[in-house]
Amino acid sequence: MIRVTVRVGEPLRRALGHTRLDLTLPAGATLADVVAHLDATYPDFARRYRGEDLGHPFPYRLYLNRQAVDAAEAATRTLADGDLVHILIPVGGGR
Repeated sequence: MIRVTVRVGEPLRRALGHTRLDLTLPAGATLADVVAHLDATYPDFARRYRGEDLGHPFPYRLYLNRQAVDAAEAATRTLADGDLVHILIPVGGGR
């Protein structure tokens, strides 16, 4: 078993009720397994993750240890004990 920390931003936090979760997953778990776990555990997660509440399809991006991971790679990115996963909407702006 491995333990990973998952951090989420707004408005996805509303589906989870938390900005930070500590998950215990089987060894060999992937980023896709994290998303599937959240989907199975939190009834509103999938709808919000798909962006249905925002009107933009799949606005969230996955980050593993602060490095962006393409959604197509999520099923093959194996996690290690102590990894940090972020699920965020990337924003830009400012000067």
